[in-house]
Amino acid sequence: MLPLLVGVLTSSGPFPLTVESIMRGPALVGHAPRRLQWSADGTQIGFTWAKTDGSKDPAYKSYVVKADGSGLAEGALPRETPPNRNAWDGGSKSGSKTIYEEGGDLWVYDSISKETKRTLETPEREREPRFVSGSSDIVFIRSDNVWKLTSDGKTVQLTDIRLDSSKDDPTVPGAAKVVAPPNFRKSLSLSPDGRVAIVAMQENQKEDRQSMVPTYVTSSGYSELIPTYPKVGGPQTETKIKTIDLANGASADLDFPKRGRMGQFRWSPDGKFGVAWAFSEDSEDGWLYSLETAKNSAKIIWTEHNDAWIGGPGRGLLGWLPDSSRVYFSSENKGFANLMTVEPSGDNPKNLIGGAFEVSEVQLDEPRNRFIFVSSEKGPSFREICSVPLEGGPRTKLADYSADEDAEFAMSPDGKEFAIVRSSSNRPAELFIRGKQVTVTPTEEWLAGPWIDPPIVMVPARDGTPVPARMYKPKRWKKGGPAVIFVHGAGYLQNVYSGWSHYYREYMFHHLLMEKGYMVLDMDYRGSAGYGSAWRTAIYRHMGGTDLTDHVDGAAWLVKEHGVDAKRLGIYGGSYGGFITFMAMFTTPDVFAAGAALRPVADWTNYNHGYTAPILNTPSEDKIAYERSSPINFVSGLKGALLICHGMVDVNVQFQDSVRVVQKLIELGKTNWWVAPYPVEDHAFTRPESWTDEYRRILELFENTIGSNRKK
Repeated sequence: MLPLLVGVLTSSGPFPLTVESIMRGPALVGHAPRRLQWSADGTQIGFTWAKTDGSKDPAYKSYVVKADGSGLAEGALPRETPPNRNAWDGGSKSGSKTIYEEGGDLWVYDSISKETKRTLETPEREREPRFVSGSSDIVFIRSDNVWKLTSDGKTVQLTDIRLDSSKDDPTVPGAAKVVAPPNFRKSLSLSPDGRVAIVAMQENQKEDRQSMVPTYVTSSGYSELIPTYPKVGGPQTETKIKTIDLANGASADLDFPKRGRMGQFRWSPDGKFGVAWAFSEDSEDGWLYSLETAKNSAKIIWTEHNDAWIGGPGRGLLGWLPDSSRVYFSSENKGFANLMTVEPSGDNPKNLIGGAFEVSEVQLDEPRNRFIFVSSEKGPSFREICSVPLEGGPRTKLADYSADEDAEFAMSPDGKEFAIVRSSSNRPAELFIRGKQVTVTPTEEWLAGPWIDPPIVMVPARDGTPVPARMYKPKRWKKGGPAVIFVHGAGYLQNVYSGWSHYYREYMFHHLLMEKGYMVLDMDYRGSAGYGSAWRTAIYRHMGGTDLTDHVDGAAWLVKEHGVDAKRLGIYGGSYGGFITFMAMFTTPDVFAAGAALRPVADWTNYNHGYTAPILNTPSEDKIAYERSSPINFVSGLKGALLICHGMVDVNVQFQDSVRVVQKLIELGKTNWWVAPYPVEDHAFTRPESWTDEYRRILELFENTIGSNRKK
């Protein structure tokens, strides 16, 4: 068994704080355990894990450990005896009989006689067989139409679903005819009771030009083009839904209040209702639909609306209580992602968990009549695993957790214990069982390092809002020293919490900066995750607005409260952080003397629709939002020293953005800037030598402008 981590393990000496050492990345810290799974008898836990030996990025291997945390070893859980295939979820039951599909044919299993018989064998493939409620007939899908197998063995086509181009073909007598509109594709599903067919018709997106990314280092010797995404504002998919009563062929359209798309129906355990989320194309509305199969009628039973855009960690959550009495879902009706239930009729909506905190990772624990969920009720920087009865009531804390992306948990079969992967601010995520640390992932060299637990401070913004931040302050801080503000990427991401940061290389780099006398501030600016809908949408129609002023206010706070020299402030970040760095250097040029923009967005009209449109609408309908949010329009404001680093095969934020800024800098006659292209790197660098080169340049930028090598 591997040794447990107690305090700090020794090595040949302290961890060498150099750019080269830090940027070894996974070779130092490895990859956390994941894919936790308990054995059926609850005696073992299996998982995959990539412990490092310090030489390279480690590969994942399978491990098992006993339920008391002992006996850690390579290996896999024993293969469990699979359940009888006739009880497969895709089957349909009627009395003692279960019908299911295998190999494209229909089979019936009788639990009394223990016999399995093939009930329909054809050259074509059948799927989704259902016993029709109240009869011995069977409905199924064949060739994108619904058919019925009667008790006397006859097959009858019940629907005639066709594309618009074939609408004049001879109709099928007695079948319900549905013509898909031009440029739509169709899909078909059946309700569990065999009463209703749902035809979902999705619009094929019209021809829209994709952005192309050139790659120059190729095996052929020729430059090649990589297709990525159409730019924001192009045509989007629309969904049209039609329901068909299979008993009489009557059909009904399910209409949205405005153009939108619908997700998959989730059927109640008793098969009487189906529910599905639909979302408007402009992202401002979500509608929860309920379909009653006996009446072939659907209606909206809950509506979500946000004048900016709906979202949050629970967006799209949907399920049923075991007795089919209520639907559960996530709602931001109180400003945070909370848990609600409502009857399928839409009556008696209830906030099961409500408050100024986020609820995520909701699981239904049916045997114990409760929900398991992750809560930030203790505070935005903390996470706990909790439970609440299905009918609501007191919440119970079950275990400590963390907010990092590696955090994971698995409940034992008896519901009494949890295997948990969690972290701390200065240690990567590890596996814990019964409060006992089971794994040790980083190298001893790394564990000997000077890694601090950075305190979380609240920085007052100009509107009076306290903004959370991690703070790195040198032990021998002297007033008049320099400071650097780090800007996390993604926009909607949380980086200030009691846990291991996604930006662990930057975490180590900040220690190097501290050693050289810099104070570092890392803020969860407006737009970040973890703080509710108002925080998330504060950047609506103006990226580079409140999210930027939060950083400017952070700089002012460092000067006022900690004596940082106002002329020795730097800023850096990647992706969205690179975008904010651009905006800071171009629009607040007297605040920051130096900035490093890594893989930065320069023009939001060049980015993809899914991310950009909810925040800024589309360029054609909201020109001003794009103009004031795009750094390319403000390059002339640059005064300080600017470093731009960008992977040339970045298929996310394309290298073209940085190229256009560089051309602007040339045209404007700006001189105090540098650009570092990385010919084989995508958005997230993968090569240690690229990381090393990039952060060597960032360190040199700060040292030469606001650090010890600056001109005085």
